[in-house]
Amino acid sequence: MPILYNSRNKMIPHRFTIEQIEEADKNYGGFCIACGAEASGVEPDARKYECEECDHCQVYGASEIAIMGLVV
Repeated sequence: MPILYNSRNKMIPHRFTIEQIEEADKNYGGFCIACGAEASGVEPDARKYECEECDHCQVYGASEIAIMGLVV
């Protein structure tokens, strides 16, 4: 998935459904907010882990993503 940027060259974070967050939370998963890739073996409160897909340090745990308000 491509990483989206706004006109000021700031990354636009991906958003996730509540179902995705709930499932990831059960399985110690998370997501990269830069490219949207799913990550496994991620603690619920993880922040800025490196993404295996895009190499950006934007993987967050499921609970952290919910707290950040990135749920649609």
